Amino acid sequence: MNRYLLVGPSLPDAPALLAADDITVLPPAAAGDLLKLAPQQGDVVGIIDGYFRQTRAVRHKEILTLLQSGVTVLGAASMGALRAAELDTFGMHGAGCIYRDYREGRLTADDEVALLHGPADERYRPLSEALVNIRATLRLCVQNGLLDETTAGHLIAALARRPYRLRSYPELIQLARETGTPAATIEALQHLCTTRAVNVKREDALQLVHKLRTLNGTHATDTTHLSPGSTVAPTIYLHRWQLLARRVDTEDGGTAEMSVLRMCQLFARDYPDFYRDLVFSHLVRECAANCRTQHPEATLDSALEHARHRHVIPDPRTNKPEDLSFLDLWLTPTERAARPLKEQLGSFLVRSFQLTPGSPADGPVLDALRRRPVFSAAAKLVNAAKSVNTHAQQAQPTFDIHTLSADRIATHISERWDAEAESLELHALDRGIGSRDVLMAAARPYYLLSKYNPDLMDLRIGHSNVSPSLRAEPPASATDKR
Repeated sequence: MNRYLLVGPSLPDAPALLAADDITVLPPAAAGDLLKLAPQQGDVVGIIDGYFRQTRAVRHKEILTLLQSGVTVLGAASMGALRAAELDTFGMHGAGCIYRDYREGRLTADDEVALLHGPADERYRPLSEALVNIRATLRLCVQNGLLDETTAGHLIAALARRPYRLRSYPELIQLARETGTPAATIEALQHLCTTRAVNVKREDALQLVHKLRTLNGTHATDTTHLSPGSTVAPTIYLHRWQLLARRVDTEDGGTAEMSVLRMCQLFARDYPDFYRDLVFSHLVRECAANCRTQHPEATLDSALEHARHRHVIPDPRTNKPEDLSFLDLWLTPTERAARPLKEQLGSFLVRSFQLTPGSPADGPVLDALRRRPVFSAAAKLVNAAKSVNTHAQQAQPTFDIHTLSADRIATHISERWDAEAESLELHALDRGIGSRDVLMAAARPYYLLSKYNPDLMDLRIGHSNVSPSLRAEPPASATDKR
């Protein structure tokens, strides 16, 4: 059993506190982090802190996916308390009073637990104070007779109206002065805030750490995961996030598998044939499962037969010329005029193929590519492209791949594919790339590497790939953004 803790400013000394424990301490959670972590059944993940402004917050679907796979997920103190209050009915476990206050409705605003802080190498030095901590400190003031409940309520309401990054104890003291609080009371309030301020986020974080420490393999296995009868709907967004989280180990460090896929889609000359075979194989398997029709081989004829079973294409015995007008959307005028009808229909099946509406075949394609030598060769090229882009930015600090000319990228890809620029989107569909926008986004990181090292990019899906030497320094014009 593996145990993980995602934590930051709520418990900045967590690495030291857990140095003797077999618990992996990680930075605050952000969108995609839990899927990249890829915990296994029986593992335990504790979430305390999470990012939300400078990056997307950890998603509910990620947590539900972990729960469904048999991972115990705990939450407290900050982002963890928020997510636990939202997902405890699905099996996530909360700890501490902040979690309980959110669950029972005493706290409702997300920014109650938010604060501005420094980077990890400064131990997340706080630059503001969480409102939930100030609330707890003012309750202590009321208990000690420094303030009455009405005055404390007014101070909290005034701070709540301010952005979270402007909340602090010095601001609290200034607000007290502005409301006419007696000088002696302000002095006592300032002393209490300096010496006895309540840090309820830390207290709750320590509760989660205690629970994480006490969970062993048996207890974790017995812990309720996703509620019985509940499943995580496989949305196109979850599918995409899961694909983006998949990594492959390389000599230069981990590389996103989707980046490897894009490299193959863009630069493997035989990729359209590989992708066509994969689509036909999928359709033939689907035909066997749903239509009870067995085909000895995954051929164009067998794929077309399944398409007719599903009424995706018309029956040739009954079709009229106007019944085939839909092909005009999927083929160029030249293809329509020159290709046999059967080949046109085959191109339509390939170019329109999706696993489910909105879900491309990226997952099965990656599974098929991973077994081929081209996969590791493409991964090395992905890292080489990163090196070239880094060098270009060092040579010209204003360089950014996102400012590279889309027209130049399109022209370069058209030349490599021997395709007309006007039909580039259709040729992208032959490679499983769903649109021109996706094509441009996929090609940008590799434009410089490909333009100035063309021989390096000659990948083959069906053959071993021997990489020639890399030209590490693009010419000065490589950073031209026009």
